[in-house]
Amino acid sequence: MAGRPSTATTLLTPAQLRIAAKVALGMSSAQVAAKLGLSKATVDVQMSDSNTKTGVTSRTALIHTCYVTGQLPLPEAVAPAPSADEVEREILWGLALGAELAETGRRCHYSADAVGKRLRDLKKRWMATNDPQLITLGWQYGVLDASRGCAGFATRSNSRR
Repeated sequence: MAGRPSTATTLLTPAQLRIAAKVALGMSSAQVAAKLGLSKATVDVQMSDSNTKTGVTSRTALIHTCYVTGQLPLPEAVAPAPSADEVEREILWGLALGAELAETGRRCHYSADAVGKRLRDLKKRWMATNDPQLITLGWQYGVLDASRGCAGFATRSNSRR
């Protein structure tokens, strides 16, 4: 029997995409579980499996990957969008591509602590409840797009998992 094709449109199951869509809106695992009638453990396992399938290690990178690959519909653009300076833009890209705060800090010439503070300030200013929602807002505000690819598909080989 032939294996399923490993294309971007078939990687996540419909259940995994329903969960990812809720996470992209800023919901916690417990909130997603309550909304979808699942246990929190099921949501966490599905998110972990989604990360493995896409080759990413964080919820933020998963949400970005789903937008880049068309597995989640893009959020509607907002104009005028709130501002983000160059450092904040680089921090958002670091989150989207799954970089650690220290790695993002090196790129921005900031300490990991300073990057964390800038990230918290941006979340507060943009009224994001968590980092995955910040990724969605980054897309909505035109800061993030598909131009830099995504962490999982950009770096992994075509080997089957």
